[in-house]
Amino acid sequence: RGPPDIRSNQSPLLSSELRNYSSAMLGSVASQTLVATFKDNFVGRSYAALKKGPGNTFHQEELHRIFQSDLAQGKTLLEVGVGPIAWYSFMSSNRFNDIVLSDLVEDNRKELEKWLNKSEDAIDWTDRAEQVAALEGYSDVKKGASEIMERTRSSIRKVVPCNVLEPGVLPEEHKETFDVVLSCNCLESATADHESFRSVVNNVGSLVKPGGLFLLGGIGGLKSYFMGNANFNMANVTEDVIKEAVTDAGFQLNVYRTINSEIAGNAGAFAFILAARKP
Repeated sequence: RGPPDIRSNQSPLLSSELRNYSSAMLGSVASQTLVATFKDNFVGRSYAALKKGPGNTFHQEELHRIFQSDLAQGKTLLEVGVGPIAWYSFMSSNRFNDIVLSDLVEDNRKELEKWLNKSEDAIDWTDRAEQVAALEGYSDVKKGASEIMERTRSSIRKVVPCNVLEPGVLPEEHKETFDVVLSCNCLESATADHESFRSVVNNVGSLVKPGGLFLLGGIGGLKSYFMGNANFNMANVTEDVIKEAVTDAGFQLNVYRTINSEIAGNAGAFAFILAARKP
């Protein structure tokens, strides 16, 4: 039970502070464990298979709208936690031609490199490119998809490692700040609790230049998801947690949109997208 004399000498305030500190540390440990699970069990192709076909196009359509607006300015864009998926870049390459992709999992980075190099065994994202071609108004979506994929390949400067739990996020040799930082379906999946989510929003937000834009999308109201042979915990964020994390990181919210999205039988889940400016 622990030494009673030490406990009895704590003031109520100090005891509360220690509890909060311990809680934060436990959250950090849980999220570190989750990161280790990702490294050991996340298979790019298995995840990509979940994203094939029409799927939920909410994030795709909302990002297209943002990239077509005056909100997205500047020359450089970083996508954090891209996974094995190239298709958010299909939208961003319409506005940006200096794009850096980053992901924690080496297998995901290899899949991205295969796609960039047109390897025979690369994941085929033609169906997603056709959806973007339709959004961009191509009358011939197959031709449009081909042009969009070539545009995207020529716009991606490099693929690098990242770890959102680390304050700098990017390795020292790849450190820089960007006009736009995009992260979709990553931060709430890479953290196991609200405190860690707030921390990683702050970490990733630090990569946005002053005056730049932070684009954050994901899924709220979900505790975990199953893929392959592993169960991946999630931060189970609420709308208030998301908004507070972004404003506490020093951003001004410009756009916030959600849609109810039943996932894995969870009727309380929702998809969200936001755009926030760094003053």
